[in-house]
Amino acid sequence: MVGITYLSKKFFYNLKYNELINKLIKNIYGVKMDILHVVPSFYPCLSAGGVVNASYQLSKKQVERGNKVSVFTTDSCKNRLKLEKHYDVNVNGVNTYYFKNLSNHLKSSYLIDTPFAMPFKTSEIIKNYEILHIHEHRHSLAIIAIHHALKNNSPYVLQAHGSVLPFFQKESLKKIFDKIWGFKILHNASKVLALTEVEKKQYLKMGVKEENIEIVPLGINLTEYNSLPSKGKFRSKFAIANEDKLILFIGRIHRIKGLELLVKSFKLLKYDLKDELNNSNLKLAIVGPDDGFLEELNKLIQKLNLKEDIILTGPLFEENKKSAIVDSDIFVMPSKYESFTTSGLEAMACEKPLVLTKNNHINTWVNNNVGFSCDYDEIDLANSIKKLLIDEKLIKKFGKSGRKLIEEKYNWNSVEKQIKNIYDIILE
Repeated sequence: MVGITYLSKKFFYNLKYNELINKLIKNIYGVKMDILHVVPSFYPCLSAGGVVNASYQLSKKQVERGNKVSVFTTDSCKNRLKLEKHYDVNVNGVNTYYFKNLSNHLKSSYLIDTPFAMPFKTSEIIKNYEILHIHEHRHSLAIIAIHHALKNNSPYVLQAHGSVLPFFQKESLKKIFDKIWGFKILHNASKVLALTEVEKKQYLKMGVKEENIEIVPLGINLTEYNSLPSKGKFRSKFAIANEDKLILFIGRIHRIKGLELLVKSFKLLKYDLKDELNNSNLKLAIVGPDDGFLEELNKLIQKLNLKEDIILTGPLFEENKKSAIVDSDIFVMPSKYESFTTSGLEAMACEKPLVLTKNNHINTWVNNNVGFSCDYDEIDLANSIKKLLIDEKLIKKFGKSGRKLIEEKYNWNSVEKQIKNIYDIILE
């Protein structure tokens, strides 16, 4: 008995000694942490929405800080990604595993992932990571990763990105998912990350303990907005005169984004401002990929006789997207529901004012600070946009305030530091 006790103590001592040695080696060679992100879609599938961009920017920033970072994702996008290899793909220093989905149709049409090889790979290598960061939670990759995380006693952070409650689409299916897996995924997380106070309340409704909730906003890569494209490129490409007033929307063309409301408000503005814009015309640019609403949107534009005044560009990225923002006067996000607005942050970085509906969780700090928030109502939206269009000084004031906020808070340098502190607390 004494011998067994002695051997157990010796084993425990050696284990702790090895952990200490590993930490020293990491410090010597500058590797701070082993992090695994799990997300259904990843770069270069930027058309899939803000979660892809957020997980990509965060993981890239963590690599810059000297961490060893991997991503488990799938090869699905609107069309399946064309990849030379699926595993150990270097994406700006991020070691990425693009697990092949058995059915790209199930993914693109019903958001159901079928990464058949992931369970085997996860069981092999999950022990190599100190912490897991799960993005969203109602997907099969989260189920697989968390099963192995709990089995290996590996801590994980869960970031729902606005999908905590079973809202809107497929509500009954989401409730079934939650009963089988969702609550377990949420309640076993070491920490959950909320984008706003509103999302924190949603976690509480789902039974997450308040002490396990941290509020962490999204950000943008500020260095990408220190040198902007010259003015006029976007307007020239789409035949928009320099003196015209340009309203800009950037996002998925989906019913939830409130584009029907925006087009109807734009019609009101055209009539209301015809005597106040002098020789200027009013234009609206809608930038983003179709997500099931484009046909209906085109019919509405045709019905309201606005085809000459509304430009549908499709998705734009990097310099082309920045050119659209630079050439705009106002950025508008009229969503029925929105947890955060990354494209709004990009507009702020370019010193453009925002107009949001109160359905956007960030409206409280936007209103009368970097723009206006309004009711989900076409008259109120039109009035909020009009207030800015007729007041150039206010446009500049809100633009300057927005840029300052990006520099102080809503950038990936600040966000990554906040998340690192959360990881450190978990791993103490």
